[in-house]
Amino acid sequence: MYIMENFEEFARRRLDHTRQRLALKEQQEQRLTVTHNGGVFKVDISLLAYLKTEPNSHVYLKDSYDNPIHVDRDKLLTDARHRYNEVMNDWHNQHAELKQVRRVGQLLDD
Repeated sequence: MYIMENFEEFARRRLDHTRQRLALKEQQEQRLTVTHNGGVFKVDISLLAYLKTEPNSHVYLKDSYDNPIHVDRDKLLTDARHRYNEVMNDWHNQHAELKQVRRVGQLLDD
């Protein structure tokens, strides 16, 4: 009986932690957007890589709503890098806090 209660508690905590981690991921991924010249762009590694390697300073890109948008490559790259770094730093810090809370909870149960 005691083992079953411990297992159920472990499973509940694991599920809670998984839910919290997924909620954090969704929250941060929603922040990974920038607006530029009337378009909304999802900031990801492929956008950053394309903007970094594209030799032309003015290009047309499809935004998140599949609209072709004329962009200033340097300006969009600067904005996208800033947003990516900001979100990733916040995400890392919040993830570290989530891991810490989980560890403290485990220690208190021992």
